[in-house]
Amino acid sequence: MVAVSIVMIFAFSVLAIDVSLILLAKTQLQNAADAAAIAGATAYYLSAGNQDIATQEAITVAGFNYAIQDSMQNVIITPVDVTFPDEDRIMVYTNRTKATNDPVRLYFLKILDPLFDNLGEMRAKATARVFPVGGTDCLKPWCFPDKWDDADIDSTYDVGEYYDPDITGYKVPEDVGVQVTLKLRNSNKSPRTGWYYAVDFGALNTGDPVITGADAYRQWIAECEPFSISVGDYLQIEPGNMVGPTAQGVGDLVALDPTAEWDPITGSVINSAYPTSPRIIKVCAFDPTQGVQTDSNGRDYLVVVKIIAAFIETHNGSDVTARFIKRASDGDVCEDCEDGFLFKSVLVE
Repeated sequence: MVAVSIVMIFAFSVLAIDVSLILLAKTQLQNAADAAAIAGATAYYLSAGNQDIATQEAITVAGFNYAIQDSMQNVIITPVDVTFPDEDRIMVYTNRTKATNDPVRLYFLKILDPLFDNLGEMRAKATARVFPVGGTDCLKPWCFPDKWDDADIDSTYDVGEYYDPDITGYKVPEDVGVQVTLKLRNSNKSPRTGWYYAVDFGALNTGDPVITGADAYRQWIAECEPFSISVGDYLQIEPGNMVGPTAQGVGDLVALDPTAEWDPITGSVINSAYPTSPRIIKVCAFDPTQGVQTDSNGRDYLVVVKIIAAFIETHNGSDVTARFIKRASDGDVCEDCEDGFLFKSVLVE
């Protein structure tokens, strides 16, 4: 009975310790691969397809993770573990193998198999790619027109001028760094007299409450609005110039990171006190061919065609201007969207 019991005890030891170590290593390797693939996809997109930069970012992020070996050790990968199956995907392998000199140390399997060297091997794989974001929260309370073919160069949409969101509209990478007016000081370029590109949240078509007024408008410039806004949503316009609330909100926002500035040489934000400047914002654009419409309840609204990232510059008592920029963001991916200023790295395998 003692002899039989010893066999059973070792069998349970194999299950409780060695198999647990194998499962732990597999989970930790998968977490590292997932993180590395997402980071690599983000770097690949931000660097306009530079595989070397994406590879190095994946290696760096993998190294921030730990997986069991004979003790908890950093996950080390090399460039051969990072591949690009096609132009918009990155694949990352993480290892605990003899070939990579980092197998998992096991304890009891050798008792069951005398030829076993008590070194466990496993790999994990993750593939990620970037999608444009088509719905997110924390937008600023402005909505400006997407770009159309302004045939007479008067900055005002005229009936018959051509517009297509994927052809004439603002897009990546051509328009990164282009300056855009988010909020007008004068409404002479607006499709509606007395409207200066300010909007209210939430969306009319979602059933969310629509919050109006200067207090919310000012707060949402400096902080965040809580509603999720998506391409195709209807946003009620906020009438009035909002000169004071705009100046206060933009002033508060700029004060969060006053040294940040746009660098036209690198096409990026420099001298920021943050890894990502709070002055890099999310804002929406509307279809210029539709302009301001009126619903059955008499409410004036716009149709959102794009959600875009931009670096807000300043106000100075005039138009609020910003520079288009690429930014990673949480939110709903939009497989049919083409702009990509606001993007999300997603695991696809």
